[in-house]
Amino acid sequence: MALSAVIRTSEATTMMELEIELKRASDALKSSDLTSISLSAGCDLFMRYVTRTKALEYEDFDAAKTRLMERGEKFGELSLRARKTIAMLCQDFIFDGCTILVHGFSRVVLEVLKMAATNRKLFRVFCTEGRPDSTGIRLSNELAKLGIHSKLLIDSAVAYAMDEVDMVFFGADGVVESGGIINMMGTYQTALVAHSMNKPVYVAAECYKFARLYPLDQKDLAPALRPIDFGVKVPPGVEVETSARDYTPPQYLTLLFTDIGVLTPSVVSDELIKLYL
Repeated sequence: MALSAVIRTSEATTMMELEIELKRASDALKSSDLTSISLSAGCDLFMRYVTRTKALEYEDFDAAKTRLMERGEKFGELSLRARKTIAMLCQDFIFDGCTILVHGFSRVVLEVLKMAATNRKLFRVFCTEGRPDSTGIRLSNELAKLGIHSKLLIDSAVAYAMDEVDMVFFGADGVVESGGIINMMGTYQTALVAHSMNKPVYVAAECYKFARLYPLDQKDLAPALRPIDFGVKVPPGVEVETSARDYTPPQYLTLLFTDIGVLTPSVVSDELIKLYL
């Protein structure tokens, strides 16, 4: 991880100098993509995890620095293991013969499906197209390589296909204090349709995506814009919505599978307090 490298290569001679270097590096990483909630939350959690140690009280600076490097590397290891931990937690919820609807491309959700296939479970996956980034096409390509049967849907066919679906899986760009999620555009409407038809909606996300944010509606989000290609020329004067993500309130989510356990949306705020204390 980039922040661990900062500790390792730092020429600071005091803990104060080292903390300042880390803070600058963290701010630089976050500023590289101001719209990424997971990047910002991950940097904040790394800073809390690494600096929340008795090493800061050591008289020997070299010993303190070594301790910080160890904690930084451990944080990286925990993050890498997170996907497999989440995938294992999901397995009891995926049953033979089920149909899973996935919106967006999530490496965590892909790991969940990969492990289910490895466990010889028989299921099929409906992938929404995922415009404007064609994330569903990307996911279906990965599933084809794994021998998992999938079906591509245009985004507007979610309600049409929902009666065939047994469960919905989302990844998340960020999990907010309310227990809701911020994810790619279309997540909210997919969750609304699933909820109205009594289909369980599951979220698979690493705990470093837990963010200290509390959006009240869609307009509370910092804009994450993407160019839209309609395949035809848009008439002059016609406005195009280019926001690439939306907010799904917690009442439309059933469970969140994380590397710190299976959570209901209502307990996310408690877990956030533990993570940032």
